[in-house]
Amino acid sequence: MALSKKTVNMKALRKERLSREGGGIVLMLVSLFIMGAVLSYHAEDEAVIQTLPWYDIYSAAAKAVAETIHNPFGLFGARISVFFVRSIFGYPSLIPILALLFWGWHLLRMKSLKPAILFLMYALLISLDMATMFGLTNATFGDVMAGATGRMVASFLSTVIGFAGAWVLLAASALLLTFYMGRGLFSRWFAYLNAVMAKVAQSWQRRQAERMRRRKVEEEKKAQKKAAMQEAALKKEQKKNAVAAASAAARKRAEQELTPQPALQPEPAPEPLPVSPAVTLKEPPVEVAPEYSPEEEMHEPAFPAPLEVGGPEMIINKGVHEKEADLDERRLKVKTRDRVPYRFPSIDLLQKPMDDDGPFDERHLAESKNRLLEKLSIYKIDVVKIATTVGPRVTLFELELAPDVKISRIKSLENDLAMALAARGIRIIAPIPGKNAVGVEIPNAKAKTVMMRSVLQVEKFKNSTMTLPIVLGKTISNEVLVDDLATMPHLLIAGATGAGKSVAINVILTSLLYAKRPDELKLVLIDPKRVELFQYQHLKNHFLAKFPGFDEQIVTDPQKAVLALRSVVREMERRYEILEKCGVRNIGDYNRKLPDDAMYYLVVVIDELADLMITAGREVEEPIIRIAQLARAVGIHLIVATQRPSVDIITGIIKANFPSRIAFQVASKVDSRTILDVSGADQLLGNGDMLFQPASLPKPIRVQCPFVSSAEVEAITSFIGSQPSLKDAYVLPVPDTNNGSSSGSGQDRDGRDSMFEEAARLIVIHQQASVSLLQRRLRLGFSRAGRIMDQLQHCGIVSAGDGSKPREVLVKNEDSLELLLRNLD
Repeated sequence: MALSKKTVNMKALRKERLSREGGGIVLMLVSLFIMGAVLSYHAEDEAVIQTLPWYDIYSAAAKAVAETIHNPFGLFGARISVFFVRSIFGYPSLIPILALLFWGWHLLRMKSLKPAILFLMYALLISLDMATMFGLTNATFGDVMAGATGRMVASFLSTVIGFAGAWVLLAASALLLTFYMGRGLFSRWFAYLNAVMAKVAQSWQRRQAERMRRRKVEEEKKAQKKAAMQEAALKKEQKKNAVAAASAAARKRAEQELTPQPALQPEPAPEPLPVSPAVTLKEPPVEVAPEYSPEEEMHEPAFPAPLEVGGPEMIINKGVHEKEADLDERRLKVKTRDRVPYRFPSIDLLQKPMDDDGPFDERHLAESKNRLLEKLSIYKIDVVKIATTVGPRVTLFELELAPDVKISRIKSLENDLAMALAARGIRIIAPIPGKNAVGVEIPNAKAKTVMMRSVLQVEKFKNSTMTLPIVLGKTISNEVLVDDLATMPHLLIAGATGAGKSVAINVILTSLLYAKRPDELKLVLIDPKRVELFQYQHLKNHFLAKFPGFDEQIVTDPQKAVLALRSVVREMERRYEILEKCGVRNIGDYNRKLPDDAMYYLVVVIDELADLMITAGREVEEPIIRIAQLARAVGIHLIVATQRPSVDIITGIIKANFPSRIAFQVASKVDSRTILDVSGADQLLGNGDMLFQPASLPKPIRVQCPFVSSAEVEAITSFIGSQPSLKDAYVLPVPDTNNGSSSGSGQDRDGRDSMFEEAARLIVIHQQASVSLLQRRLRLGFSRAGRIMDQLQHCGIVSAGDGSKPREVLVKNEDSLELLLRNLD
């Protein structure tokens, strides 16, 4: 029986605890809501909500009023703020609300409610006192700080006991309330504050003592170091004096030996001659002279080799040795699908590279390593292990740091290391992806030029199974980088003028010409500069696609470039319709299913995007974005280059659809981040030195782009152009100009915008005609919203604009609007 009573009591206690905790949470949330509403009070809300009954919440008028109020807590928040600020105590009402929050906290923590009740009573009285004080003032903020209650009590007191008496009474009341009621409330808080201050003071004293101890230890270390340096200097001076003395003695002995001695008299001397000093000193110099020989000092080098800095031994990694393969050994003579013979260009059309596999400059490598470690030791950065990889243009030092060294410390030393090594283009990789090391890329003393032939004549390219293999160059480890354009699926190339963008495009196109037949690949070349891609005009009967409406196949005019891109968009839509009918997902499945009707891969190359964006703007950007978003599955790929890496050219949408990017040398870190989202391109060396950001890796790879000359490109394209042309030319479909204008301006077949009817209904419902309303509600640009407003005026829905005056809505209801729209159709 006792057990059952205990169980019942436990259940009752648990129930009471849950109810108190729930009530405390609810009370705290309500207090916070009221506090936020009061703090968000706005004077204009009072006039708005007075026109609406307090019980009206769901009507259309309530919704219209809710859209105009300024309080972020909505219509209910505005009513609460007006009630507390205007009708009760003004802003001092926050003190009782804070007391309610304190009450909820006591409920939640299961504490006694006596302090909370006392605090609530004190808050009500002190807020009334403060509101009355503000009510006695004539300040402009007195209304919101006193409220109606404060003004009323202030008027009563000033009438009964006068203005001065009211101030004395209110001040005395505030002091008495705080002394008698606040003493019990705030004594615990003051005690806690004193304890905290005492802990802070003790902590400060301990910190001062520790600082003094460290300073004393540092002073002792400095004194010991100074004494050691003085002792070392003294020993060095003594050694130097000893060497000088020995050298002087040896020189004196040599002079004495070379001095001729006087001839001896023939008659015998009466006494034996004493031993000459010159004779006695002949034997000792034989042992002393080799140790301090002046000849050795004369033969010492004027600039001694750098001393090895104390640190780890450098490990030199061997670069990747690519297995060479002769491209001419493959099957060069083939037949296209229309039975026209075709021959791949020979590798002999490319210039033979110089034999640059010789040994690297080990002295320069050792000096760079010593200077690097010496500079890092100054900043107390310990290196545990160092490995080196020598590339064509730069050398990568892989530094394994001590466990207590932060990566951010070495990252901030980029400029200091560049100054210490007297080199430009120092780039720090912190950390190297996939390795427990930090990379420092330092330019070589002598750069090596990577020729196009050396990167094509490798086993990796010859036996590649990629759909569209392109060679990008050599990495720091001398590995030939070959990637598949079909998986990129689009490529963005950016960099400063003369950094190597046009050469990179020639390298990519040359790779495709050596890898694909004309019945597998077609090219769309857009060259606004008119001088970069003109060598490829020889490919007009083999690889270049033709456009309906104009004869040139290398597009140079910006307006024709817009039509060419729209033709590509139309081709993309046509291919998707074919894939849908055949029930396949991509071009690869379609070509395997229907090899006789296989689709071409289409590569669109734009050599200068900035010029097109300036001249054509939105008309160019939209088809590029559509192609980039959708064309991968149907075998259409974009290669876009620009020398102006700014956000108005490389927009966010373009970057989002070009995950693979190449950055050549740029002027600033801002340009580098615009291209790659990371810095580093500003430290490149130019002349083909680039950073390649593949879609599959988190950080870019440094690559040396190969060099292919204009003469080599001319030889390759002339060789292909001299062969028999294909029977069936590849002609792109006619661009849909209606769809093109619709995508750019949103117009339908009657010349009105596609959002015209929706805009008309919006304006009639609100009975307000403004361009800003259309922009906000329909999410339109300013120009398009302005055009729609002009169309509404032309159709008689709104009046003409009259300066700063708002337009008048001529159609008063939705029924009249529907009748008008039917007559317009």
